[in-house]
Amino acid sequence: MAMRRLQQDFRQLLKNKVEGIDASPSADNLFIWNAIICGPEDSIYESGVFQLQLIFPEDYPLRPPQARFVTKVFHPNVWWEDGRICVDILKDGWTPSYDILAILHSIRLLLIDPNPLSPANLEAALLFRDNRAEYNRRVSELIQDALDADEDEEEDEDEETAADDVENDRDEDNTNEVAAGPSQTDEGDLLREKAIIHRQSITE
Repeated sequence: MAMRRLQQDFRQLLKNKVEGIDASPSADNLFIWNAIICGPEDSIYESGVFQLQLIFPEDYPLRPPQARFVTKVFHPNVWWEDGRICVDILKDGWTPSYDILAILHSIRLLLIDPNPLSPANLEAALLFRDNRAEYNRRVSELIQDALDADEDEEEDEDEETAADDVENDRDEDNTNEVAAGPSQTDEGDLLREKAIIHRQSITE
């Protein structure tokens, strides 16, 4: 039942693309999904791109999946240690009619509409309630750190690619030199030496 339902959810995701939400199963396990949600517009999360992991039980959709942020998120309803998400749709509010798209849509809305009365991160909940400016600063700082880390990874990949290209060019040049054999100048010298040796043998 679970595999058939997951395949159905995947088809619905492909058919009904939603801007800012994407997800697909792992290559070797249909019960483990990787997802990406973009921060909602006109919010402090707007510039963020957040990776998530969903792990589905064997009796899905009778029970909800476990969901967690892979990207570090500062939020009242997200556990700081492992990114697990505390939202009603994944607990008491779950019904089998919900699909993966509904789950991700609810998580995306949770970013801008947290529930500080049921916190997974008490520090974030207190800041959200009592010091919104500091809360916003912490959220923005984490998002910027993630963006900087992504840029550093891209630069490292570009440098590795450039180094590989240089090495491949050198190998190609060496191969061409070996294939070409001696140069025209070397061939001329060899012919002159052979002619001198031949004249000497005739004279003798």
